[in-house]
Amino acid sequence: MTPRLCGWLAFLVLACACPAAADDEGGLVRLVVGYTRIGAGAVTLERRLGVAPAATVPQLRVHVLSVRSDRAEAVLAELRSSPIVLYAQRDTVVTALRTPNDELWPSQWSPRKTRAPQAWSLTTGSARVVVAVADTGVDSNQPDLRGKVVAGYDFVHGDSAATDDNGHGTAFAGVVAASGNNTIGVAGYCWQCRVMPVKVLGADGPGFSSTLAQGIVWATDHGARIVNASLGGPDSDAAVAGATQYAAAHGSLVVAAAGNDSSSVLEYPAALPGVLSVGATDRADHLYGFSNAGAAVAAPGGELDDGARRRVRELPRDLVCHAGRQRHRGALPHRRSGDEPGTARPDFERTAVPVSGVAFGRVDAYAALRAVAPGLAPPKSTKAPKSRTIRGRLGESGRTVPLKVGGGMLRATVTVEPRQRQAVVLELRKGTRLIASAHGRRRVRLRARVRRGRYRVLVSGGDAASSFTLRVTYPAP
Repeated sequence: MTPRLCGWLAFLVLACACPAAADDEGGLVRLVVGYTRIGAGAVTLERRLGVAPAATVPQLRVHVLSVRSDRAEAVLAELRSSPIVLYAQRDTVVTALRTPNDELWPSQWSPRKTRAPQAWSLTTGSARVVVAVADTGVDSNQPDLRGKVVAGYDFVHGDSAATDDNGHGTAFAGVVAASGNNTIGVAGYCWQCRVMPVKVLGADGPGFSSTLAQGIVWATDHGARIVNASLGGPDSDAAVAGATQYAAAHGSLVVAAAGNDSSSVLEYPAALPGVLSVGATDRADHLYGFSNAGAAVAAPGGELDDGARRRVRELPRDLVCHAGRQRHRGALPHRRSGDEPGTARPDFERTAVPVSGVAFGRVDAYAALRAVAPGLAPPKSTKAPKSRTIRGRLGESGRTVPLKVGGGMLRATVTVEPRQRQAVVLELRKGTRLIASAHGRRRVRLRARVRRGRYRVLVSGGDAASSFTLRVTYPAP
């Protein structure tokens, strides 16, 4: 990867329906007011109306006010009649849906569908790219994210400790930037990207639209080039609209899902101009029935098979980024470091694979990367790769194949006959250290980047009568 390039990523986004307005909390409701200017006039007006300030977004000239529910309509009418008020409305609620499930790499069909492995062969992104996750916070101690989480902010509690008390935000951060090729958890789309936790949702999921607007503006001001807001609803909100415009004007891209209520109308903020809207497609490149139609692009969303679910349950909890169902999955290409996010959109829109129900099609990460950076190529190898094919029977202890390899990509595929109900495991080890592993029932594939040295490929499982064919392709030493 040249110094002039910095990676974008492909990442999952998820939206859900939400109530039209905030529920009363202790007899109080929140109002969002957009002013023509903020100054003494705004303060005088609010004092006259007897309302209490709850939050401000000075970049958008927005005040969030707290008022008794029985006075809300009268106060709104007074505010709307003021010449210094652009708009006044009730603060709406945004809510997160269930956490996505993006298990171990062998079960991650979505990145393969978007040709992410081919893109990874050219670049795995850049640490200069910071992705804000506007959600329930992020667990910075999660092993797949350790060392990749930058400073964030908690707009729910008003402090800088944007920890995750729900799990939803950490799951999405894992899809964005979980370390790849590290033998644990999952492979995120951008292995080198950093994550900025922006907590806008509480422990039970819901949050206010005004808080989301605060989060988008704060993330933009603090260097996030992409803001992933995995939430939404059916109603437009002026403060959120202003925040997305602010992000676009400052070179940041907000990504949101089309929605998942089988509608032909996009939810918000996906429906807002300048926001990248994403629908969800299945393995056959058909829009899922739950996905709203009309998005700019689509990307895979799916579910794990039973074997993969069992494997997730066997893993230590802190190694699993995601536990539940996948829904919307978005994909963005890599771009030149001098480009603003919006200038790269035509490349991934133009290179998308056509599907019905979305404007441009299903994202192809590799094609988009080649379009935006046609000169980017994998490092040249001075030696042709070697390959070995081994056939035989597993036996009770399995089979081990020693290899002496150079630096680069190693690929191994094992096919077992007859097809077994028991899991077949394929492992790559260096000494006693596990480098990578994969499992399945008949054909298992493993892919890992290796350094020069001696390795072992191990095949186990099935039963003693099982015959196998193992093919290994590896860089010459």
